Amino acid sequence: MNFGNSTYNDYYKNIIYGQMSRCFCNKSFFRLLNTYIDCPVDVHVNEIVMGENIKSGGFTRYAQFKPGTYRIKIYKTNEPKKLIFESDINIDKNLAYTGVIAADDNDKTDISLLIIPEAKENYIKGAMSSVKLANLLMDSPQTELVVSDGAVWFSGINYGGVSNNVAIPSGKYNLELRDKKNKKSVAKIMNVGFAPKMHYTIYLVGNVKKPDIKIIIPEDGVNYLGLC
Repeated sequence: MNFGNSTYNDYYKNIIYGQMSRCFCNKSFFRLLNTYIDCPVDVHVNEIVMGENIKSGGFTRYAQFKPGTYRIKIYKTNEPKKLIFESDINIDKNLAYTGVIAADDNDKTDISLLIIPEAKENYIKGAMSSVKLANLLMDSPQTELVVSDGAVWFSGINYGGVSNNVAIPSGKYNLELRDKKNKKSVAKIMNVGFAPKMHYTIYLVGNVKKPDIKIIIPEDGVNYLGLC
């Protein structure tokens, strides 16, 4: 699977362009999340060190880039020049991206890069928040993410899949990841806060069979990076 050329990426960019067609900002931001569970990694973008010793579940900071094409190289940490992935990425203007380093779903020993653009949903008003889910949980069954009152936020997102943004009432929630078929709990995260008019991505990371599951919920960069 080539995550970088996913149908999701093409579809979502079209939405973003429609929202931002009148914006003249000539900058974007890019960060990386490592979900490749075999080893920590070092990442270079155009020979610039983007991050070193990035462990599973770890993020780099956002770095600012001008629009263009960049060469990304991923190395195994502590194995100098052990190149394990190389590809070009395209960065457009006035966007924030998270590049997710992940195992390929067809060959778990291979690496793919999922590029997730972040869009500001202009319809988010008042005491509402925007959330989406990215499933990087290896060997997982069909899952659903539910809140303590039983409401299902996301269901049936396959490995490497990213949902659309969903508007929720702002506040604190207890979240549970369940096997969709038998309703067995897979992982929980308690007392998670979602602030008004803010955007979040829920990343499911790890391996069900070990298990070493993480539910990671950072703020999206569009909340604070000064994009249009």
